[in-house]
Amino acid sequence: APRIVGAPTRAHHRASMRLPAPALAPAWHAANVLARSGSVASSEVRLDDADSALDLQTLSFLVGAAALWGTYPTCVKLLYSAGPPLDPSIVVLLRFIIMAAVSCSALFATTPRFTLLRRYVTAAEAASMAWSEQLERRVPASVYVAALELGILGGLGTFLQTLSLSQIPALTAAVLYSTVNVITPALAALAGANAQEREVSARTWAGCALGLIASCWALVPDVGLLPQSLPASVGGGEGTMLAASFCYAASKVRLSSHLRHHPPDDIAVGRLVGQAGCAAAFLGLVDKTQAVHELLPEQAGGLAEPADAVLAELVTWANGFTPQQLGLLLASSLLSGAGATWFQSNGQRKASAPKAQLWFAMTPVFGAVWAYLILGEALTYHECTGAALVVGAIVLSIPPPRDRSQAAAAAAAADAEAEPAGGAPRERL
Repeated sequence: APRIVGAPTRAHHRASMRLPAPALAPAWHAANVLARSGSVASSEVRLDDADSALDLQTLSFLVGAAALWGTYPTCVKLLYSAGPPLDPSIVVLLRFIIMAAVSCSALFATTPRFTLLRRYVTAAEAASMAWSEQLERRVPASVYVAALELGILGGLGTFLQTLSLSQIPALTAAVLYSTVNVITPALAALAGANAQEREVSARTWAGCALGLIASCWALVPDVGLLPQSLPASVGGGEGTMLAASFCYAASKVRLSSHLRHHPPDDIAVGRLVGQAGCAAAFLGLVDKTQAVHELLPEQAGGLAEPADAVLAELVTWANGFTPQQLGLLLASSLLSGAGATWFQSNGQRKASAPKAQLWFAMTPVFGAVWAYLILGEALTYHECTGAALVVGAIVLSIPPPRDRSQAAAAAAAADAEAEPAGGAPRERL
């Protein structure tokens, strides 16, 4: 049969039926497009607008992260009661090492070798972007540099928190840590990577402020009042705890920026490796295990012991852990460590840092629930009412349906204007 000139052929029909890559496509796809085309706009992931609601999958990731973080206090209480006393800083290092080892093993086990090689090549090609362009978008082109930045912030926050707990009461430290609920939106508004990240709605601000009040209220025992838990003056320990909250808030804000350009799985694994490196460097400086002092030559004030002897001492020290302690260390590293980090990365990929922080404020509530279920601790009046306040903060931050429809219409118009020449819209969260 004669073919009509200008009529669509089967090839044209197949091309027209191709759909853009869905939001849950393989993580390396966006980075591969970036490396091949050199266009940031075509692979950049857009965050939801300030007045739009989050989808159910994103909410599941955020709530899952808060629930896993809430297991940490229970695991620590069981850990310290399951054997001989442990140095908290050593526990931090061991957790970070286990978290890094587990996350790397999981990535290698679940990712084909060809995909890993492709990720490496793609990251190397993307890292060749001009520094001026990287500074302009405020996100490094190399996923390794981005992960290292997050690892440094997380490791520094953990170090400062551990140092603060040795100087001030645990309850005062917990109340001061709750300031992360308002530091996070403040940092996002001041230092977001673009105008969209710096846009924090009034509802989100109000929800974060109420989340701060709810977190402080839930932490206070029934026998005490909140003013008694607040510091009378800001000294070294209080300032250190506020600095730790700043580091944690900064890591959440920067995580949202990095996830617009880099795969969440790679960011999560690299971040855990960076945290382990920072913790090892810190412990090496303070020499908690005396290993550095034993290895240094006598001219530098050390003992000049052979490496195999020092290693044997470390093995002997590790054998002092009971099986219960080892199991709890592994459980803590998997649940509140690697697992929570993976949930957070996938959740913040579709949520701005201030919106995510509202759901992360549920961490003390989950901590009380786990203590009730596992340790048999009774739920206090402050914990129950604090949980209700957290839920109220989340409800307060959710825009009404009319505002959501207007935000969706504005986002659709923005997508239409930003659609590249090839016709494939940017992936939008």
